[in-house]
Amino acid sequence: MQRHLLTSTLSATARVGRVLSVTLALFVALPTGAAAADSAGPTDYRSRIVAIDPATPQVHASIIGGDSFLELRVDRGTAVEVFGYRSEPFIRFLADGTVQENRTSASYFVSKARQGAALPADFVDDAPPAWHTVATDGRYAWHDHRVHWMTDSRPPGRHPGDVVLREQVPLLVDDVAVSIIVESVWMPAASRTPVWLGAIVGLAAGLLAGLGGRFGSLSRWRALPTLDVALLATFVGAWQYRTLPTETGPQVGWFALPAIAAAAAAGAVALHWRGNRSSLTSNALLLLAGVNLAAWAWMRREGFSKAILATNAPGWLDRFAAAAAISCGLVTTALGLAALTLAIAAPGRAPATSPTT
Repeated sequence: MQRHLLTSTLSATARVGRVLSVTLALFVALPTGAAAADSAGPTDYRSRIVAIDPATPQVHASIIGGDSFLELRVDRGTAVEVFGYRSEPFIRFLADGTVQENRTSASYFVSKARQGAALPADFVDDAPPAWHTVATDGRYAWHDHRVHWMTDSRPPGRHPGDVVLREQVPLLVDDVAVSIIVESVWMPAASRTPVWLGAIVGLAAGLLAGLGGRFGSLSRWRALPTLDVALLATFVGAWQYRTLPTETGPQVGWFALPAIAAAAAAGAVALHWRGNRSSLTSNALLLLAGVNLAAWAWMRREGFSKAILATNAPGWLDRFAAAAAISCGLVTTALGLAALTLAIAAPGRAPATSPTT
């Protein structure tokens, strides 16, 4: 009997270990996104293009991510050169749609991060341009420190609703000097109502997933709300990913983490529907779902307090999904881990006595 219990315990431990190993492997295997060093994130400032002076219909400028990136789209047949912070050649758009950046430009190095990056030790000022092709469709976006507030500290003497900067980005369009005029406004704080509502919904979903097995026929559906939260998070993350151009560094984890959670929750739903409520299998799947949901929401935690989110999705929907994911993920992880621990400690125990079956 003792040998049987020991064998069962070791087998259960091995199965849980495999689940945790797969979870870790999924985190490690996820690519970080494009080569851009600093993707767009939540901010309290919204920048906008005030004017292009003189008016130049062939040049189209916009701001991406609230105030993170300046995007320029140039019609074919028009050549544009963007000057850097030291008036050096920085980015150029050729008439055939080719876009190139000068990788000996000081602006190239400094613009790698939103709040600036250091020049390399061997940097040589006024070095000959080294043009590198970055696009072929006449469109490109980059961090430009002339379009956003550069520090974490608040603008002195300013308040929400105030303009905090007004700058110009100089261009040469077919040998004519042109300026893109940009201003940035400190935005009022977003409503916290979606966050609290999302947290409540996520808490209910997590508790139902962890404890719903005690309610008879309800146990068949207890993982369904967790699946719904994971699907919503996947939708919101994919929307954000598609919002941002490749060169701005959108992260695959924005939709991959909740997609993994959705797959795990769907597996738990299938097991429960078939009446297979193995405490090890179903709770391991719920644990996997909970960990990925909590990790996804943790990545987005700054969005709870910032006014502007780097996505085209409605801000209230994004905040609701993130809040639901973090509360559901934490509760599901805690209860799933507790159930697995009990199952390993008492492998001969009938599944009906498990706290989650």
